[in-house]
Amino acid sequence: MASEDLSRYLWKGLNLKRYSVVRIIPQDKHNAVIVMYSNDKNDPHWCLEYMGGGHYFDTAQQLLDYYNSRFKKPFGAAL
Repeated sequence: MASEDLSRYLWKGLNLKRYSVVRIIPQDKHNAVIVMYSNDKNDPHWCLEYMGGGHYFDTAQQLLDYYNSRFKKPFGAAL
């Protein structure tokens, strides 16, 4: 089975210079949770983007806890 091209969920406003995409988790046909990590060594943090809104976390565990409390799709393997 071929892998789905998840890059279609990335939108123009994402700052892909400041952040590296770690995971894209489709939630429905049109929307996905995008998990990113800051490339700025002086400001390391995690970001979860969904439907144009960003939430920022100091640790991966904080991001996972937030994700699990808000979304029904499984996150998959640990970060």
